[in-house]
Amino acid sequence: MAPANAQSEVGRNGSGSASSRDIEAQLQQLRDDIATLARSVASAGSDKASEYRGKVRRATSDAADASMHMVEAAREQALSMEKDLERQIRTNPIQAVAIAAGVGFLLALMTRR
Repeated sequence: MAPANAQSEVGRNGSGSASSRDIEAQLQQLRDDIATLARSVASAGSDKASEYRGKVRRATSDAADASMHMVEAAREQALSMEKDLERQIRTNPIQAVAIAAGVGFLLALMTRR
């Protein structure tokens, strides 16, 4: 049995430097794998950020469009009310003058106090 032990000692000693090289190679492979993983994670994060930026741009654009529609609707309603008021004044000019005088009188009373 002594020769087997002697041979295993030589194998251990001889493979000791080979084992160090193997460990170094495995460590380098591990470093490379970690670097690749870090690049993959960064790329995925960048893709998600781009996706969210696109969603925010669309939402902002939709909100701007909706607000423009609301402004346009308010403008149309104001013009319609103006036309209705003008029509009422043309239909009943005496009543319109009396209402205007009454409102002016009430404002004058309120500002004096």
